[in-house]
Amino acid sequence: MERRYADGEIFPYRGAKLELSPPDGEDDASALAASSVSISGARLVVRPRSADERRRHLIYWYTSESEKIARALVPKWSKALGARPRLVAVKHAKTRWGSCSSSGRLFFNSRLAMLSDDVAEYIVVHELCHLKQMNHSAAFWDEVRSALPQALARRRKLREQEREAVL
Repeated sequence: MERRYADGEIFPYRGAKLELSPPDGEDDASALAASSVSISGARLVVRPRSADERRRHLIYWYTSESEKIARALVPKWSKALGARPRLVAVKHAKTRWGSCSSSGRLFFNSRLAMLSDDVAEYIVVHELCHLKQMNHSAAFWDEVRSALPQALARRRKLREQEREAVL
């Protein structure tokens, strides 16, 4: 899927589909006072007009939103799993939804906020389980399913949602 960053284009956000649009009136102007991107109903309001600027601002905004999701989910699931990451960060990547290093550093994709909350939770649990099993062995998948019994259904849902989760 190729993005044009044009008015009317649909961008996913936490399971919703939002229509990209320019500011329209005082409500949008006040919502955009602190940021160049905001949500207004079913609209994703972006101040910049050029496609290049919109892309840059949307990547920044989605990264920030994804950081909020990671900051909420990682502590909750770290405690539940007895896993202690050394670092949690979000970065813009084209392919991987997350990664875990042998030194305990977790990285999540800036597009995490484009996915539904249950799928984002699956990705966090998946990466935290790598702190116990640094591979995709049967033991790893047992850890994931033990923590999140609906993990396989959420993984399938990820495959469906990732087609539209493009920046």
